[in-house]
Amino acid sequence: MESEFSDIKIVSLEEEMTVESPSNPALRYVYFRLSQTPIPLWKSTFEKSRKISRHPHWRRAWLDRKYIVIECLPDEIEKYHLNDLKQDIAQANRACHDYFQSRASSPSHKTAITPEERDQLRDLKGRLNFD
Repeated sequence: MESEFSDIKIVSLEEEMTVESPSNPALRYVYFRLSQTPIPLWKSTFEKSRKISRHPHWRRAWLDRKYIVIECLPDEIEKYHLNDLKQDIAQANRACHDYFQSRASSPSHKTAITPEERDQLRDLKGRLNFD
């Protein structure tokens, strides 16, 4: 069965976005562009994985829209951080695949809403004011 989720991966290091860390001028905020903007489940799994320090050179990393930002020294990226990020990304990808696979195999999972629900949403849409 096809999953509704496509793996997210790092597609580039965005050197022009790199800036000095405001909390530690010796470090930099290094941006890695992702292949797509992560969904909430992916974000929470990635963030949970990043909370676990795996070695003495562990650095803080977070999501910023379609980027992972890591506060580090640039020469640490190749030695430590890229592999750590790949592991965290793989874990988040697995969690999303598992979630969508379990949803697809669940008998209570519906892929479409009923015509009545769609009519109700159209009616609601006509009444809503977003100003």
